[in-house]
Amino acid sequence: MLAKSGRRGIWRTPSDDQSYVAKDRRDDDHLPAARPNFVFLITDDQELVPEGIQHGMRYTLPMMRQFGTTLQNFFANTPICCPSRATLLTGRYPHHWFVPSDDACMYMDVAGEDFAKVSMGVLMQRLGYTTGCFGKTLNLEVGTQYCNKTSATAFPGWNSSFALCNKFNFQENVWNVNGSILNTTDYMTSVIGNRSLSFIESSLQSGKPFFAYIGVHAPHLPSTPAPWYKDEFRDLRAPRSRNYNFHGSTHHYLVRSQPPLTEDVQSAIDELYRDRQRSLLSVDDIMRDVINLLSRYGQLETTYVIWTSDHGYQLGQFRLPVEKEQPYEHTIRVPFFIRGPCIPEGASLPFVASMVDILPTLIELAGAAVPASMDGHSFARTLLSGGSSFREKHLVEYWSVARNPYYNHHLIDIENNTFIGVRLLNATHSYLYAEYYAHRHEQSFMHPIECELFDLKHDPWQLWNLYGLPEAHSVGPLHSVLSELRRHLHSQVKCSGQEECVL
Repeated sequence: MLAKSGRRGIWRTPSDDQSYVAKDRRDDDHLPAARPNFVFLITDDQELVPEGIQHGMRYTLPMMRQFGTTLQNFFANTPICCPSRATLLTGRYPHHWFVPSDDACMYMDVAGEDFAKVSMGVLMQRLGYTTGCFGKTLNLEVGTQYCNKTSATAFPGWNSSFALCNKFNFQENVWNVNGSILNTTDYMTSVIGNRSLSFIESSLQSGKPFFAYIGVHAPHLPSTPAPWYKDEFRDLRAPRSRNYNFHGSTHHYLVRSQPPLTEDVQSAIDELYRDRQRSLLSVDDIMRDVINLLSRYGQLETTYVIWTSDHGYQLGQFRLPVEKEQPYEHTIRVPFFIRGPCIPEGASLPFVASMVDILPTLIELAGAAVPASMDGHSFARTLLSGGSSFREKHLVEYWSVARNPYYNHHLIDIENNTFIGVRLLNATHSYLYAEYYAHRHEQSFMHPIECELFDLKHDPWQLWNLYGLPEAHSVGPLHSVLSELRRHLHSQVKCSGQEECVL
């Protein structure tokens, strides 16, 4: 359920000042002369490593690589749905929206005006865009303010909205359509695609700039493929990476307590992997149709087309058969591709960016100034110039949402799986440092019960936690890295706004 507005933790709420009104910057040489359109496609639970994008996105992947720019090092700030989407929609870290209430959207206070007035749709409308939202935005539930059958309200900030109200189902869905409830029985991804295309075409016909948000549920569980794709990829199996079925004996409790994956569980993982790729084929169809539609109207070169995911997924890594609620590469590293005006074609850029930076970047690409109250920073200039330097550290935050769930005798999440972390990646270093806390409502972050430190330059699969080594706690290079990561993490985990939330 969504939380009531006004119950906030220890972090400040930005004042409703003029920084929310982005200022026109049409004279910027880095930006296209005409106001661009936007098509923003976000998948659900799509991992980048290992092999999360190669099969199901068989049109989209080569097309975006050839005609757009790939960000090699793009990360989610949290490995869970609603907090990651709250960050995407507002350019603010999950800790900004955290509220210690089980009634909130995975502890995110996203129901009230505080959230709505600074969200993506509202800000793009203020910039003169016709906005459309299709599919999954947050984790809306039937019966809440946006999905109540008798008193639903329109989703704020969208001229046209078709927002998903239920989850874990690819057919027989409930939607909020501009404030009215609609039930459908057709395949969900196709329904989202058709609604999106209709909005885009009507916007193209109007000649006004538009912003289309397309939030598909694939490849999220149950990963049901469209009937016409159910027999694809019969020979695929989940990648057997170095950390697949690996006993993480030096990792935190949840990981080191995992039993080996049985043959039956491994077979189930393989079938899920096949279904995930099959479900993505319908997402691939949406992208193909979007590109064809933009081409037909002669607007492909004036439209930014973006593809990313809210976070990654695990399929047997460290013996965890499903889900995502960990700080490791397969759960936080996600795809990010963009094509459009002034975007270098065929480029693959190494700079680090994360989910909190997306909305600031979109605002600058639209030709406006980023509100100072946003935590994220725009990487538009780095992107347009084909640069390599933006940020080198990013935050990871997670408050455990589970109540000791098991999957085939594997514990998937537990209260002391609450963590904060920082990922460092530059030309010489590649580290992850994470602290784990006993309680899911943790706000002080003073007394971790366990810590992890991984050197991904020498251990890319994060097999060995270095935190317990003597070298990590005595004078030397490893201790220096650990001290800097800890200092940075605790200086940022409560930051608010552009000035405090540093690159």
